Amino acid sequence: MGLGDKFIHFLEKLGERTMEVSETKVLRRIPERATIQERLILLKQMQKEIEKEKVSKTEKEVEKILEWREKEVQRPLGERLAETLLKYFKGPIEVLTQSIKGLDYDLYRANIKTTKEMFVTQMIITATVLGIFSLIFAILIEMPLDLSIMIGLLGFIGGFLYMRNYPKLTYRGRVAEVERALPYVLRHMGSLLSAGVGITEAMVSVSIADYGPISEEFELIIRDIRSGASFEDALLRFERKMGSESISRVTKQILRAMKFGGNLADILYKLAEDFSFEYRMKLLDYVQKINGFAFIYMFLSVVMPTMFIVAILAASAMAKTLVIPVQGMAVLLLFGVPAISILMVIMIKRREPR
Repeated sequence: MGLGDKFIHFLEKLGERTMEVSETKVLRRIPERATIQERLILLKQMQKEIEKEKVSKTEKEVEKILEWREKEVQRPLGERLAETLLKYFKGPIEVLTQSIKGLDYDLYRANIKTTKEMFVTQMIITATVLGIFSLIFAILIEMPLDLSIMIGLLGFIGGFLYMRNYPKLTYRGRVAEVERALPYVLRHMGSLLSAGVGITEAMVSVSIADYGPISEEFELIIRDIRSGASFEDALLRFERKMGSESISRVTKQILRAMKFGGNLADILYKLAEDFSFEYRMKLLDYVQKINGFAFIYMFLSVVMPTMFIVAILAASAMAKTLVIPVQGMAVLLLFGVPAISILMVIMIKRREPR
């Protein structure tokens, strides 16, 4: 072996580690009878190509990491905290989940797409945050330590009970939204049926429209039908899930028309008119009742804070000292009065016709 061949052999050994992946693809491009200079040029070109491939591969990996991170950041903070807590305390959380009866069915009716264990973890996090906030609030208004701890404990219990009833509240809200959109959906389906479209195709049209929760529920009905359930079973399952008198009326009318015959489009139009009339009557009754609530709201949000301040000043003047510390008055006025106002707004909102 000559000196030149030994030098080439040395260079090939030197670049062997960097060309393991592309060895079979690249080294074959070196002519067997090429000169030393030509081989050096080809080796430099191959080295540049390998470096470019490495840089490109690294960039792709970085892009994947950044894309995954972006999706992770977009998820709610509470969900990520719940996953972390569930990871380290899975056993106790599963035991607590088994002790809560009916949670799975409540999540199903509320269409909350999460596991029971994950939701219980979110219940614990919410209750803990509310308990800490209640404790801090009690300390700020200078309550005794034992009473502050009791208020913090009550805040924890209140937060836990609220989250336990959250699926039920969500379910009631969904039923209200379904009933509110029902006249528009019935007119939509009636117009399609009048044009010769089948009932299933009309429900598919509603499911892809933007009618809120009722579009989601119709999508579930279509999914049940496509998975092998009969139209009647899917519709009855929807009726049982909603537990609404209006939904029950519509379901029975559709099934009766399909079983005994009849103009289903006219039936749906008539139902839509009936529901619209009932809603207008409820709205008129709500407007009459809201006048009394408006007076109470003005009293609680404007008159009562003024009377409270006057009473505190009068009592402090008679006692020649502040009855309530300045910090306590500030906390009550900044948090207590707005809380009462928010509670009144919630009560007024709950009385809104569905």
